[in-house]
Amino acid sequence: MIYAALALISISAGAQNDLIQSQYIHNRFAVNPAFAGNREGVTIFGSFRKQWAGIENTPMSMLLTSHAPLRHDNIVIGLTAYNQSIHETSNSGALATIGYRARATEKTWLEFALQPGVAMHSYNWNKVKVMDTDDKAFSKSESATTPLLGFGMSWYGRSHFLGVSTTSLLVSNDFYDHDSKFAPDSANYIFTGGYMFDVTDRFQLQPSTLISFRKGNDTVIDGTLTAIYNDFIWVDAGYRTTDELTFGAAVQVNPQLRIAYNFDLSIGDLNGVHYGSHEISIQYDFVYRVKTVSPKFF
Repeated sequence: MIYAALALISISAGAQNDLIQSQYIHNRFAVNPAFAGNREGVTIFGSFRKQWAGIENTPMSMLLTSHAPLRHDNIVIGLTAYNQSIHETSNSGALATIGYRARATEKTWLEFALQPGVAMHSYNWNKVKVMDTDDKAFSKSESATTPLLGFGMSWYGRSHFLGVSTTSLLVSNDFYDHDSKFAPDSANYIFTGGYMFDVTDRFQLQPSTLISFRKGNDTVIDGTLTAIYNDFIWVDAGYRTTDELTFGAAVQVNPQLRIAYNFDLSIGDLNGVHYGSHEISIQYDFVYRVKTVSPKFF
């Protein structure tokens, strides 16, 4: 039963590119295309996540993103590729981002972005173990391709960020009908926000939140507190309303390279059933950064 439930979750989530991401604090572009170009250079980010380690065939996902402002600072672009596998299903996709930003104030940007793309789904029903081996419903594999159209807007500066996005305004709710329809009322919406406080010249604290909302589904709230020391070490802890505690650490190896790791611990019904969820990422900025009293890292 647990595998059937997980497969259905994957099919529903994959259609809209709803990958679980604990490291949104390091890569806001992954959850909102309107953060493209916010690091003022070409940024490449890659991550791998294993959900619920210790349970066979639970979700594994890989994500690769890249984004940058063009020579004209108001135009930003980005690319996203992802793959998620769970039990006998696989979901992958590729998306492009084009956005426009303008100065809201001397030190803040207001940005809007569109993210068209395509999602590809495959279901290997013939690998599912069933009681009736002659059941034709589980004797073949299926695949489908659906379009995606994400949208986002954000307001950010040195010390704060605020954004709202949707993974796709084109939604396919019927498992057997893969024709996506423009349905903003059925889309998944993500709200993010945070503020960085300068405690000392070398120590900052940033509370942040991510809220995922879809009509008819439970709203998921993720709250995180991040401590940054000397623009070198990041340590974060948080709580997700799916009964999970989140912990993370990152090291800024040099002004361009950052490596991060996150661990999610279930404290609800799944407590003790698995060994937690693990996520690791590498981020590289193709621009040299000079340290400042208050580093801009989001």
